[in-house]
Amino acid sequence: MTRTPKIVIACLVGVVCLNLAWEHQALLTPMVTIQDYYDFQARAPLVFRMLPALLCRLLLGAHTNAATGLNPPLDSRYAIFQLVLDAISLIVAFNFMARIARQLNPRLNDAITLSVAGAAGLLIVVFGYFMVPNKALFYPYDFTDLCIASIVFFMCLRGGTAIDFLLPVVVFLATLNKETAVFYSGMYLVVSIERRRDWKRSAAVLFACAVSFLLARATVLWLVRSLSGGVAGGVQFEVQLLYTLQQFRNPLLLFALLNICSYLYLVVWAIRKRLDRTDALILGMVLLWILIMSTVGIFRQLRLYVPASLMLYVIICRHLTEMFTALLANAPRDARAPSTESGPPKIVSAAAAVSDSTVSA
Repeated sequence: MTRTPKIVIACLVGVVCLNLAWEHQALLTPMVTIQDYYDFQARAPLVFRMLPALLCRLLLGAHTNAATGLNPPLDSRYAIFQLVLDAISLIVAFNFMARIARQLNPRLNDAITLSVAGAAGLLIVVFGYFMVPNKALFYPYDFTDLCIASIVFFMCLRGGTAIDFLLPVVVFLATLNKETAVFYSGMYLVVSIERRRDWKRSAAVLFACAVSFLLARATVLWLVRSLSGGVAGGVQFEVQLLYTLQQFRNPLLLFALLNICSYLYLVVWAIRKRLDRTDALILGMVLLWILIMSTVGIFRQLRLYVPASLMLYVIICRHLTEMFTALLANAPRDARAPSTESGPPKIVSAAAAVSDSTVSA
């Protein structure tokens, strides 16, 4: 891909991410006010998920929030910071989703991997955060969670000595954002089983991730006592199982569950005959995540299942080259023939040249 298309794609991604970040703040129902969250005065458990607030304090220093006189979501310094943070988080998340697709499909055309990553990213954001039948809720740390999950999954798939050292550090930062983020390191175990990595090394990395989680939780508790002067109301972990069971009487629940995992489960179901043991292990992670979130969260809050959507995305990417090759093989002969017209080659033609030497995902 030449430099000019890359610049155009980067600008397009930036504009789309900024628009999604704007809607994230302006469209959804806030579960915590921006002022309270960034002043560390939110109720538990929201106050414990403080990474964006810490970043804001680090970048803005001791400056307090101030009104700008503009319309929301540009009405205060905190709101502007949230808008910028969300946009950057989405840009980074889409970037690492594209890296995941390329990592698992090194010989597939970049236009295809970028298109798949962009389409899946939009599905996850729209159906994970916005298209919620009952109520779409705003949490300041949601897009950073999506960003961190995509980074962790890419690191687990990439592997290597440097990654092994960095993964516990990323888990530490991720836990400052959301206490369940340590679960994402389970992808490292799945990939270690697939690639037959040294079990002692894998166990050491996972143990370091667990230690990072405990250190992060201790750090969060200390920061809450230091910065907020105590936590107002509620407990840190709220068990919502009874409320979740009550939701089964809600006629909108079935419609909401159709949106779960951003419809990516339909693609996984379509390729079910191609799935292998590694895919089964990832699906086990998905089911375990759903069970955990249905116990400690509220079933109809689809935003809880965004990480599971990313796990399904990994499964799809593992078979992307295989699926595209099969699709190309079933296409009409004239669609597979190289273009004789002048100008840049079509995506189908470029992919056809690659399909003969594809490798298994």
